[in-house]
Amino acid sequence: MGFTTCGYITVSLMNFDRVAKIYTILEKVVFGNQLQWARTCQLDKVRDCERILLIGEGRGRLFTELLKTNTGAIITLVESSETMLSEIKNSISSKNLSNHTFINLCYEDFKSFHKFDAVCTCFFWDCFEINKIKSGLRKMHDMIESDAVWLNSDFAINPQTSGFYTFLHKAIIRFLYHFFKVNCEIEASNIQDILQLGEDSGFRLQSRRWHPTLPISSEFFVSK
Repeated sequence: MGFTTCGYITVSLMNFDRVAKIYTILEKVVFGNQLQWARTCQLDKVRDCERILLIGEGRGRLFTELLKTNTGAIITLVESSETMLSEIKNSISSKNLSNHTFINLCYEDFKSFHKFDAVCTCFFWDCFEINKIKSGLRKMHDMIESDAVWLNSDFAINPQTSGFYTFLHKAIIRFLYHFFKVNCEIEASNIQDILQLGEDSGFRLQSRRWHPTLPISSEFFVSK
């Protein structure tokens, strides 16, 4: 695995370009529409937000929904994969893109000259080791308004599960880490406790929804 300098810290050369064109197909084959459920099940919490930041948006499935629910919002997408961004633009009418900004950078290198009232991260933080998450969350907190909200969805082990489901959930996550390490060179090897890391970075959890059978959760935070 190679490394390079991006912004003020060293980051791994993660490359989602390799899976960009088949990412949505892979997602639907493996998980059906359940990851989209996690992305959107608390979308009403950001309905009134006007300046929204999407970090690591991938193929733009949350962005597409925001175009419907937040028609007047100004949305900024930060995505390190050039191919992913191209796929988003090619799948959406150009007239729906004029008010929005697409930034092809790794998140660590992104700087904003204005603050956001909402940030959304979908299946993003699971790619990073704990120190990167800590620094990334602190940076995110610095880019938002004092009353801003954060909507997050990711893989996680529900502490209420037991027996077969605990075994199954851990097996699914091990498989995903192996797949994305081989194909995209992600740096992480296990899931971190995003609730505690968020709390330590200036966010307070308001609600959390668990998928009934898969290791997937959606969290809604407010800035403290």
